[in-house]
Amino acid sequence: MKTDPVLLEIMSHTLASITDEIGYTVKRIAHSLYIREADDFTSALVTVEGKVFAYPAKVGVSLFVDQDCGPTIRLVPDVEPGDVIITNHPYLSEGMASHLPDLHFLVPYFDAGRLVCYGWLYAHFSDVGGRVPGSLSPSNVDLFQEGLQIPPMKLCRRGEFVQDTLALIAANTRTPTSNIGDIRALVAAAMIAQRRISEVIAKYGVDVFVQSQYDLIEYAGLRARDVFRRIPDGDYDSWDYMDDDLLCNIPVRLRVRMSVRDGIVELDFTGTDPQTPSAYNIPSCGKRNHWLTPRLMAFVVTYDKDIPRNSGLFDPIHVKVPKGSILNPEYPASVGLRATPATRLGDVILGALVQAVPELVPAAPCGTAVPIVFSGPGRDGSAPAVLIVQWCDGGSGARLGFDGNDGRGGSNANMSNNPIETVEDGSPVVVESYALRPDSAGSGRWRGGVGITVTVRILCDGASVLARNSDRFRFAPWGACGGRFAANTRTVRNLGRDDETEIGKIDQLELAAGDTLTMMIPGGGGYGDPLDRDPLATVVDVQRGLVSIEGALRDYGVVVRDGQVDVAATERARAGRARASDACLGLDPERVAWEAVFDDESMNMLVARLERLPAGQRWATRKRLLEDAFPGLRTRGFKPTEVFSDVEGARNKLAALLARL
Repeated sequence: MKTDPVLLEIMSHTLASITDEIGYTVKRIAHSLYIREADDFTSALVTVEGKVFAYPAKVGVSLFVDQDCGPTIRLVPDVEPGDVIITNHPYLSEGMASHLPDLHFLVPYFDAGRLVCYGWLYAHFSDVGGRVPGSLSPSNVDLFQEGLQIPPMKLCRRGEFVQDTLALIAANTRTPTSNIGDIRALVAAAMIAQRRISEVIAKYGVDVFVQSQYDLIEYAGLRARDVFRRIPDGDYDSWDYMDDDLLCNIPVRLRVRMSVRDGIVELDFTGTDPQTPSAYNIPSCGKRNHWLTPRLMAFVVTYDKDIPRNSGLFDPIHVKVPKGSILNPEYPASVGLRATPATRLGDVILGALVQAVPELVPAAPCGTAVPIVFSGPGRDGSAPAVLIVQWCDGGSGARLGFDGNDGRGGSNANMSNNPIETVEDGSPVVVESYALRPDSAGSGRWRGGVGITVTVRILCDGASVLARNSDRFRFAPWGACGGRFAANTRTVRNLGRDDETEIGKIDQLELAAGDTLTMMIPGGGGYGDPLDRDPLATVVDVQRGLVSIEGALRDYGVVVRDGQVDVAATERARAGRARASDACLGLDPERVAWEAVFDDESMNMLVARLERLPAGQRWATRKRLLEDAFPGLRTRGFKPTEVFSDVEGARNKLAALLARL
């Protein structure tokens, strides 16, 4: 029997509050800074089949509502009270774990011997072994280089830790003390839910508790479909690029056809590039996955703010994910940097939404969110340290009627920055600046949010820094509906010194005492014609340090003198400028130059012909063919505007290549 609607609303908030309590407990007792301060963890309640029915709204990562714990549950079926299942295996868990540093825990909850649901928690651990400190590197070429692989197995039996399992984990990490401390903290937090669930069952009965799980999922699905009905029926094609995959310099394309029919959304990722031997792959295992759908989740919760956060929210969404693509790689493909293609995929889906409902969605966000990871001697010069120094975010895109958010927009999660004092106390690193980045946002009637700049100084020799997930060095975040594109990412060693060096994308950068590293993250794209922006709003941006005086004139045609608008000069400056194009997306010149040669039809044809080959051969074949035809692509950091000065000749070469393949 269905749960009474009033009681269902009560259960929705009650069960979500249990997940909140778990999360806040983790924050209080976790050992690692990145879990305790940056919030790279979350918790949920899932059905006995593994579907999320309650999820926290305010604590921990907001990304993983579309989680399927079923494959892991089925691999460890003989559970008892006090048991805890652990895994970090992306393929055996069928995408629940998406890279090895994320350790996942499933805790069965019982009532009078009856299994009534599971608690699920995960947290990002700073190091789980592997080839590099911190475990994650874009140049890891398979899963074995990325760290310890833990198949679904029991961490606890009947309330007691399996000491052999703890010993194995501790022996395969550079940070054993904090890892084991965090494991114990997560398990302790999960045990709180058993008490709370027992209280709910005592009040409402076990049958109501169980039935409400499925009713909440169904209810969320119906409400989500109502939101998706705002999207006109139709097919919307969209694509975007990662700069490259580090192992070669060719941009990596992600593509979707979003088909909408009466609130049912299909995402067909046909045309997406093949899996890469680097770590930029998403282990979806061919199913709907939390890394494929967060932009649609954001759309739903924006226009139905009170919808229950559970897996039903995604029931109207169906996916087609070609096997052997970077969105569905074959084992043992490395997956450590899965957040980079996932972030770009969010921009791809947003591009489809902009075509469908431009008045309801923003321009592109910064498109990159970079954790700076330090490894080297500890603060006292002895014990080695592996520390995520800072989570570097950028700006969000502008939308109809609103500027973007400054310094907050590149992440699909709900994470926070690390307090500088705690970073400096725990490592030989000084954070010299952590500030908003002027002129980094796309201009528009509503400007994008500006990005941030972070500079860290190293106090010791023998240190190295990783800045994984960095992107948008080549192709900038796009604007919408006449809005302009934003700035690109920059990474600079020793900024402002005689030995200043532009680094570009970092794998592992060796630094000496006194060296600095500066990360400059883009802002978001603008929305609407910049010439329609109120000059007074631009003056305010100049006063706040978000736009320079030069940028005000260059990007908005606004002349600022003595902190005020020079009205006459502004009118003259704007009078001589062309109005913005009415194109849906405001693309940067490098992407325009790339697509003048590598158009959508040609790239679809290339991918389709590569799919005739075994998955393991497609990337190498693509690399060889394109580099042989266009030698300029072998140059690190090449610019399409320079490589393809003869567009007609380049297109003829591409046509000949496709004819031979």
